[in-house]
Amino acid sequence: MENKPTLIKQFSHTDLDGVGSALLLQAILQEQKGYVAENYLPVGYSEPGADGTIDKHVLNFIQTNEDPVTELYITDICPSDDVIAQLAAYCAENKISWHIFDHHITSVHVNENYPKNASIIVADEATNLKHSATSVLFKILVGKMPTELFQDEVWQRLANVADIIRCYDCWDWQLNPNAAYKESAAEFNNLFYFYSWDKRIELMGSVMSAGLNLLFDYSEIIAALKEKEADYVRSKSLKAQFGVLDGKTFAYTFGEQYTSVLGNALARLEHPETKKEVDFSLVLNGKGVSLRTNNDDIDLSVLAARYFNGGGHKRASGGAFAEIQYFISDSENPAAPLNLFLDVRR
Repeated sequence: MENKPTLIKQFSHTDLDGVGSALLLQAILQEQKGYVAENYLPVGYSEPGADGTIDKHVLNFIQTNEDPVTELYITDICPSDDVIAQLAAYCAENKISWHIFDHHITSVHVNENYPKNASIIVADEATNLKHSATSVLFKILVGKMPTELFQDEVWQRLANVADIIRCYDCWDWQLNPNAAYKESAAEFNNLFYFYSWDKRIELMGSVMSAGLNLLFDYSEIIAALKEKEADYVRSKSLKAQFGVLDGKTFAYTFGEQYTSVLGNALARLEHPETKKEVDFSLVLNGKGVSLRTNNDDIDLSVLAARYFNGGGHKRASGGAFAEIQYFISDSENPAAPLNLFLDVRR
């Protein structure tokens, strides 16, 4: 029987690491297997949380797909256990090879259930560097971390792009004094979000093809964005309000831009009653919520999963409110009614 032509379906997250890992996967497969643009269907990009969850996009694919897909990949975002089970069954029935590349601690358990189909790694054992989806791809498919390939003639360009993404996504540019990239990591992220969605994809593809030197062409825009970011974070921080969840204090405000930087700034604020730095911060955007902390004793991925239908990292997570009026549900007590979490007005 004649083999089917290679046809690849991808799902990924919408942020810098999500777009970067989706396009990096294509670049790696092109280098390793000679795949070309015709081998790929459009990437399905998803946000985490109730409204944007990847679950509905994967289920829609399972229920409606008519393309002769041969390979399926998910990067930087993980479906729920139930949807993964349905996907595994669908791929087995249709002879589709599939794999998940992720780095969020809330999804690590998937490795045990699907050891041949999941590479979900939070940190690298050899280098102790925290992983992003881009660096997980390098470690699994190329065999080394991006930092170990900076001088490699074949992989140098992609390794540098992958590591600047990892450096930003893991907040390495601020927390690690030995990080290969410092301010430039945040500058790349700001430039990414400066553009409309289609232009973000185009920008990432151009940087993958040309290398990081391409960013010098955007130096004036980057400088203006840096000043704008500082003004935005300063003004939003002045409007911050405070609350308590699970006995932990938090600062919160609305924010549609610079979510990570704003969240980290809020996490450094002092609670007006305790006179101590808050335990964590919330940045609200519609029903979506981004959580950040500087407190090593707090695991935000647990809070995000329990109250916000989300997940992520110990110090940085995200999710969504049950209703736009900022009600939350408690996953550990599913029978309990929704609770009004924040009675806020803009």
